[in-house]
Amino acid sequence: MKHRSFLHKFTTAVLSCTLCCTGMTVPAFSADETEELPAKFDLRDEGAVTSVKQQYGGTCGIYSGMAAIESNMIKKGMADNTLDLSESHFSWFTFCKGSPDDPDDPLYGDGLELGTSGYTHLASSIYFAGSLACWKGVVPESETSENKAKLPFDESQRYASIAHLQDSSEYPLSDSDTIKKKLMEKGAMQITYLNVHQAELYSEQHAYYETLYDGSNVKELDAAWHAVCLCGWDDSFPKENFTVTPPGDGAWLCKNSWGDTTVSMEEGFFYLSYYEPSITNIVQFDVEPVDNYDGIYQCCGFPHGVQTLKNRGYAYANVYTAKKDENITAAAIYTGNPDLPYEISIYALKENYQNPLDGELLAKISGTEPYEGYHTYQLHTVCQVAAGQQFSVAVKTGIKEEAHLWFDMNGSGPVKTYYMNYGETSQTRWSLVSSSKNCGNLVAKAFTKDGTAVSEQNYPDALYRQAVSKAYDTNEDYVITEKEFADAESFIRGDLNRDGKVNAVDLALLKQVLLGSHRTDLCLIAGDWNADQALNTADAEGILRFLLGETQ
Repeated sequence: MKHRSFLHKFTTAVLSCTLCCTGMTVPAFSADETEELPAKFDLRDEGAVTSVKQQYGGTCGIYSGMAAIESNMIKKGMADNTLDLSESHFSWFTFCKGSPDDPDDPLYGDGLELGTSGYTHLASSIYFAGSLACWKGVVPESETSENKAKLPFDESQRYASIAHLQDSSEYPLSDSDTIKKKLMEKGAMQITYLNVHQAELYSEQHAYYETLYDGSNVKELDAAWHAVCLCGWDDSFPKENFTVTPPGDGAWLCKNSWGDTTVSMEEGFFYLSYYEPSITNIVQFDVEPVDNYDGIYQCCGFPHGVQTLKNRGYAYANVYTAKKDENITAAAIYTGNPDLPYEISIYALKENYQNPLDGELLAKISGTEPYEGYHTYQLHTVCQVAAGQQFSVAVKTGIKEEAHLWFDMNGSGPVKTYYMNYGETSQTRWSLVSSSKNCGNLVAKAFTKDGTAVSEQNYPDALYRQAVSKAYDTNEDYVITEKEFADAESFIRGDLNRDGKVNAVDLALLKQVLLGSHRTDLCLIAGDWNADQALNTADAEGILRFLLGETQ
């Protein structure tokens, strides 16, 4: 499939000026391994925390998750601390009316159907991330008419969103340094603990610590799991400030969702001891603007059930049909274990394919994901597929002592899902998942970007392809959008060193490039003197004739 480059329309003319492009960046903390962390940190000090809310029912997981996303958006410069995201929008399109009305929607059949009673349904971090990953749920409260009456939402609002979830990472409880660094870098997190219903456990200093939980006696206690928003820490917070004295000083600063007038809280905030035995998970949600990708291929509404394998790995794939000529630039999966090796492949399938790997391999990426959660990975090359082409997103993981695979409740629908598991010396056959099997669709998503692919197919000359990428592909996703082109610096053809004129120095620089120089400070695209989308000796000869006055 040949995509005609819109760049070609412009590069046939000499651009006569050089523009300097400036952009605003949002300050963000990024600590290296040797940087010393502060003993005390509070996201409120930098305006990266929103107001305290009042939850309803068992919705603490939704309120704490939304509070974490609000903080993340502030840290990224996408909003300020007046942002208020709608928890009711998430609840309606996940629990109340989870399944889309359109049977052609690949998420049809996913989500719970509890009616307005779903507004009080609890959501774990897995449910929360899985539902938001469908490109829904990040909606300002003001756009939902502040749905205090918990009325039904119109179906047209299902995929309304001002941000898209990119990543959710559950950090090891033992790795407090990573938690603190990520908190400073990307904003607040969701933290879960067992709230024992004894008011005296919250001290006069608004601090909580208990010794009743032993890891197995939840049913014996008058208690409930509670999720709050982690906003900072104080290493020196005195252990004497707790009703029950913990082994040492130090506490996490948390924003609750019980309103800002609760006696046990200080304007809605409290301290949770580092030594609290019931802390179960700390999760961070990372979002991006909605224009990060132009399209999504998916079939898993949100993780609903889990399959556990012992000393085996698993492989699965979703088969999609391209809606138009597409540039696939990224893929997303859900890792059910920390430190999980993964391999993600994109295949253009044969017409009568026999399995999800039966076709042309377009891209493959691999690595080890350190954190459990939902993760989006950019491909190392762009995959071009034509309208109507069937393609697969295939995933394979490493063998673990205990591996967890999350799936949704729907094993049918317009998208086919394949699955198999394997051991060191054996593997099962590919099995087509259906509603009759004890497994639903799986998370293997593909993301597309509109524009011209920086590929060998579109730019056969390797040097020119490198020049185009450097000049226009500012986010390095191998696709050049019209905005990227419009925002790019203009150039004078032949002026490789950008000094405003074409002379013998530029000719010498072009010859160096043609001989293999890898200088990164040159405007390589200016070297295409004859505008034939190639950098070669013909361009050098053209510049030489120009310098000799043989051409204008």
